[in-house]
Amino acid sequence: MLFFITTTTILAQDYLYNIELTNLSYDVRRKVKRKTSSYISIKIYYEGGSKEIYRQKLGYGSKENNLFLPPIRINKKPLSIHVKGFVNFKVGTDAHYEENIPLNLCPNQYFEIDTHSPRMTNITFRINVTPSLTLKSISTSGKSNSYLPIDSEILLVAKEGFDRNLYKFQYEHPIYGWRDFTSTEYISNWISPHIIRTSAKKIFKEEAEKMIGKTINFRVLVRGGESCPLNNVIPLTVTQAAPFITIKNIQSPLCNSNETTATVTIQLSRKLLGSLEQYKKNREAYLGEVFNGFSFIKAGENEKGGDIDGLPKDLTEYFLQHDHIDNVVLRTASVTTNYQIDIMGKFYYLNNNGQRKDIPLYTDDAQHKGIFTITVPKPLTASAFPTDNKCFGDTKGKIEVRVLGGTPPYKYVKNDEPPVTVGGNSFFLTNLPTGTYTLTITDKNDCQILKNGKVSPVVVKIGGPAKPITIVNEGKVNFITHAKGYKRKDGMISAIITGGTPIDSYRYTTQLQASNGEFINTLHMGTGEKKGEFLALYYFLGADTYTLTIKDRNGCTLTKKITITEPDELIINSIEATPISCNPRNSDPNNNSSINSNGTLTVNAKGGVPTYRYVWKRFNKPYTETRNKTITDLVDGIYQVEVIDANENKAVGTYTLTYPDPLYLKVTKSEMTCSAPNGGQATAIASGGTPPYTYLWNTGHSGAHITGLSAGKYFVTVSDSRGCSVQEKVVLSYPEEVEVNNAIINPVTCYEGNDGKIALTLSGGKGNISVSWYDAQGNLLSQRITNGGKTINGLKAGKYKAVFRDQSDCPALEQFYEVLQPEKTVINIPSQITICQGDSRSFDLSTAFPSATFRWTDSTGTLLSTEPTFAVSTKGIYKVEITDQKGCREATTFEVLQSDKVLEVDFLAATNAYYNYTVKLINLSHSITTQWVLPQEVTLIKEENGGAEVRFPKEGTYTIGLKGLLDGCEKTIYKTLWVEKDRLGIGKENSFKEVVIDDFKIVDNPNNGTFRIEVKLKKPAAIKIYGMDILGQMVIPPIEQPESTTFNIPVSNSRLSGQYLIILEAGGDVMVQKMIVNH
Repeated sequence: MLFFITTTTILAQDYLYNIELTNLSYDVRRKVKRKTSSYISIKIYYEGGSKEIYRQKLGYGSKENNLFLPPIRINKKPLSIHVKGFVNFKVGTDAHYEENIPLNLCPNQYFEIDTHSPRMTNITFRINVTPSLTLKSISTSGKSNSYLPIDSEILLVAKEGFDRNLYKFQYEHPIYGWRDFTSTEYISNWISPHIIRTSAKKIFKEEAEKMIGKTINFRVLVRGGESCPLNNVIPLTVTQAAPFITIKNIQSPLCNSNETTATVTIQLSRKLLGSLEQYKKNREAYLGEVFNGFSFIKAGENEKGGDIDGLPKDLTEYFLQHDHIDNVVLRTASVTTNYQIDIMGKFYYLNNNGQRKDIPLYTDDAQHKGIFTITVPKPLTASAFPTDNKCFGDTKGKIEVRVLGGTPPYKYVKNDEPPVTVGGNSFFLTNLPTGTYTLTITDKNDCQILKNGKVSPVVVKIGGPAKPITIVNEGKVNFITHAKGYKRKDGMISAIITGGTPIDSYRYTTQLQASNGEFINTLHMGTGEKKGEFLALYYFLGADTYTLTIKDRNGCTLTKKITITEPDELIINSIEATPISCNPRNSDPNNNSSINSNGTLTVNAKGGVPTYRYVWKRFNKPYTETRNKTITDLVDGIYQVEVIDANENKAVGTYTLTYPDPLYLKVTKSEMTCSAPNGGQATAIASGGTPPYTYLWNTGHSGAHITGLSAGKYFVTVSDSRGCSVQEKVVLSYPEEVEVNNAIINPVTCYEGNDGKIALTLSGGKGNISVSWYDAQGNLLSQRITNGGKTINGLKAGKYKAVFRDQSDCPALEQFYEVLQPEKTVINIPSQITICQGDSRSFDLSTAFPSATFRWTDSTGTLLSTEPTFAVSTKGIYKVEITDQKGCREATTFEVLQSDKVLEVDFLAATNAYYNYTVKLINLSHSITTQWVLPQEVTLIKEENGGAEVRFPKEGTYTIGLKGLLDGCEKTIYKTLWVEKDRLGIGKENSFKEVVIDDFKIVDNPNNGTFRIEVKLKKPAAIKIYGMDILGQMVIPPIEQPESTTFNIPVSNSRLSGQYLIILEAGGDVMVQKMIVNH
């Protein structure tokens, strides 16, 4: 007998036992030792383990009062509760407790644990253990169930996991109420005590049909646990079970096509219950089973399996007479599938009131599922695996075909050739040239390969290289680069390769071998200029015949012999020289220095690749390189020449060029006397150079010896055979004159002083020399003369003469000297000064006399100041005396007058301005004469009505002054302006700006925030005016006016207070004014 067994997985929230510990109470009433671990612990012990549900460290005052712990839910049977702990008191009896108490199901148990100490109360609590027992009903096919069929069994399933003796199944009899199942009313299994099988026939026997339509309740209780709470109740409705169904005589389809059909026989376990005659005569009064149809679905699913053809029009009438139907046509899926055919129907019956009712037939039993399999051949498919030809022109292609599905054996037709039958699921076609092949494949039942419902032959392409391996640039100038020099390894082979089957879409394997068998490794690989070209570049190659081997991915090979040549060796045949004429130690009398550097060198070379270039160098000495074959104007030295041919091959040679020996000339002379003025003689003696020599005197004489000479200078020139000349002079003179070698003249220290001095150093003369001094008037001086007459002291500024006489008969020598003195000191203070009321006048002499001392005194001689600066504010006569660092003194006296007038001088200017912008200076002085004091570098653009417009050339600090004049009084005030870069972004710095603004006024200035701006331009332009505070923040938004030449703009802003910059922009010109707002 088939018995249905189910197992239930217990999830975390699906528990078996619920444990509730409540009313936990205790109290620690005395002090506890600090260093002890007094505690209380409560554990639940269950089958296979334990769980601590409460733990508390205890101290003085620790207590619980009717504490309710959260419910504990476990899936193992609870066995006991274990309470353990101790308390170490500072004095008196300690508490200690440990008890293990068995647990019972369902009754609420009360426990009291003795602590064995009066200092702690006993521990009391309640605990209740409740099993969570539930019930459900399912059919033998595993579906949830709500019916109790008569002829078919259903399953009552309680929660799994409890002891087998705990389950007590009950049903509620319509007359007798709740009853325990008897042994004949159900079937159970030792392995699964939580499941029973039953039916209406087992419970009600021959009374079962009378129960159709009635609801019977079922439940499961805890055996022996009468105090346990009741669990859920399952209501089931009694109904008739449909006949069981079996599918037989299954004829599956031969091919897998678009429309797959099969035929079967539907066999019922019996005919339908009911009267055929009553059914035909009066269906409204018919009592019995009725078939509404068959449900054709995929087994175990709700998905429709297909269509059913060949069924009788009225299934009920047919199956009241028959228990099967043959040749039922099923339209199925195109794959082997498990199906089931379910019966759909009702049962008509009379209830207790005689009324005709209907109820669904029970069709959820496993035997109500006509489960069967339609075996559909797998679709005929074929996979082709071609092997391409590796090299161009090969016939080594191959196709492997693997066939699946259908019904073996298979056969194929290749390109309309005769059919070939194959054994197994695969076959090979070999020795194929490159091309396309069409294979038509069929199976035993002549089924063909279908795609999208259409016959689809297998089309296979045997590939192969479209072109042979080729060097596309062979024979072109870029294929071979020959060696550029003898024994040089700078030749190259640059092969651009296509064709064959490249590696990685464009690469090939290349190998270059020299004639001696050595392989060349200097290879660069890359792509050619065109798509699909591969570049193999071998470099550093010398002259040789090389073998280039090219292989593609498939090992196909191309071999080429390639020859690289080299030119003959570049050598220097000779270096020819023209010697230098003269040694540079000789000075040519005609200043022709070229004869000291007129050597030449010429190099002759052969071989290499003409044309040649030449680079000459001079070792270890300065020389400007040259690149001519012949170099000229050479001095001595070791010269190197580098000959370079067209391919940069080089040959090097050296040549040492030397000077001739220096040409020397010596001249001897005779002595001159004053008594024989024409008796002089001289002789020239030459040596060195390149003999023979020639002589030429400046008198025209051409011999080596000359006579009859008077006193004077004579020159002689000697020349050698190469034109090298030297000149020497000879001086024929009377006995040596007295000569003043040095004259030191000390000027007078102070103006009109007498401390001048003249000191002379003498040489020459014959014998002792006497010196006589005379002043400018010719008076002989005899005082303060020392050092044998060569030094004279105590001189005033003026001119002096010295007369020198030796012991020869030559005339005396006269020399004139002048002793200077400093200029007279001028103190630049007017002799008379007028000051106005409340003013003072300051003098600053520190610049004019930087290292002097000062004495300022009044008319009484009282010392007023010793500083270089001095200020006077009262009338009177004053004197200043100045002593400079040399001790020279100068003094001046001046008178100060007092006017009854008041002189006020002031002007307004922006503290900050921008260079190359116009800044307006506003004269606040009235009814006086004024004059602006500007640094030299500041440009005055315009001066009008006492005001001025200026521009500053660069960033920096400038001091601007305004001088006022009134009734002989004058006063100057100065203000410092900081000129910086344009950080407000008004315009471009350092750029030329045309002066467009003619006049720019702020009326009034200062003001109280209400003012008027008047602008006059030199030519029409649009303007923009805005205001900034000293931090560069905009305080007056831009005011823009259209193009005009005059503007009058009122402005009112009561929030302004302080100093501001008002900026005017007009036609590229900018002017800035300072404005003061006072409230």
